Order: sequence, then C-alpha cells, then structure tokens
Amino acid sequence: MADQRAASELSSTSGESAPPPDLEGRRTAFAEIARQVEGPLLRTARRLCGANEDVAQDLAQETLVRGYGAYMAGQFHEGGNARAWLSRILMNLFVNDYRRRVKWDAGVNVETLTAGGETGPEATRAAAGEVPGASLLRRTLDEPLERALLMLSGSLRTVVLLVDIEEFTYEEAARTLKIPIGTVRSRISRARYQLQDLLHAYAKERRLI
Repeated sequence: MADQRAASELSSTSGESAPPPDLEGRRTAFAEIARQVEGPLLRTARRLCGANEDVAQDLAQETLVRGYGAYMAGQFHEGGNARAWLSRILMNLFVNDYRRRVKWDAGVNVETLTAGGETGPEATRAAAGEVPGASLLRRTLDEPLERALLMLSGSLRTVVLLVDIEEFTYEEAARTLKIPIGTVRSRISRARYQLQDLLHAYAKERRLI
C-alpha cells in the first residue's frame, strides 16, 4: 500500500525504534488518511500526466511522502479537509517539479474520444452541447469526459483540474501556477469551450444530437 510505503520511507530515515504513543498515533492517523485518498490522488495525477503513467505514479507517491512529513510536523489542522490539503501538495509538486517530465500527446483525435466508454445522464447532457462547468466536472468524470479532458493542452487541463475539480479559487490557482489571475480566468474559459466542442463532436458521433 502506498500509505505504508510513505510512512516507512520517512520512519526508516529517522532512526527511531520505539516512537512515543502520540507519534505512533499520528502515524496511524495519517495511514488511514492515505488509505482513503490514495485512489483519488492517483486519478488526479493521471489526469495531469496523461499517458505518462510512471510519472503519475511517482507524483502520487511523492505527494503522500511529502504529506506524511508535513502531517508529522503538525502542518495539517485536525478536522480539516485532508484530501484538499494533499491535493494542493500534489498540484504544487506537479507545477514545480513534475510538469517538465510530462510529454503531452498531440495526436489525440475525436476517434480517441468516442472509442468505447459508457455514458450516463450527466455525460449525455454535457455531450449534447452544455458547457461543462465546475459542478458537472466534480460530480462525474466518466470516460468520454475524461478523454476530452486529456485532449486539452497541458496548460488548459491543469487550470480545469485546479479550479473545476479540486475547487481551488482563481486566486489560489494563480498563486499555484505563478500566473496572473486574469490568465487563469482566460484559460478556464477557453478550456470549458474546448470541452464543449469535443463533447459536441462525441454527441454527433454517437447520434445523441
């Protein structure tokens, strides 16, 4: 399990043989947090990294290792949103360290979007021409919408993930990406309309419209 690896990587370098009960309790608490968020973190990493599976795995794992260190140092306020906190660590790691390792696939086309996958009512409404906004993207990322998201350029995809999926404010996204807030607004608008076009093409292909 990634949570166990994260804990062992940190503890193996500390030289501790018998941690005090409160420290052991924090380790146990973080292991439970990691167990709950490991899957969502990896999904977010895959959306950011596209076909770069090894990079996505490394990003998710390093997020847990960094999160473990910060948690043990008391940097997480108990009762807070652990998933959101770890998502911010993941996003910062991606922007600062991992983005340069990702090779974007420029050869994806509409056939890639329409190949396979099941549709639900939310995805069907989106495919019929509705611009997918924050609420839709947070509720459902089924296969057609996942594929459309992966067809966006890296800069647009990252902004969508930050604002519409991870629920960053525009100000938080601007700070994370180190770009002006106006650029965030412009990119999110472009990304949503590109998603609309991609999903419209999907709808025509599947004769939904």
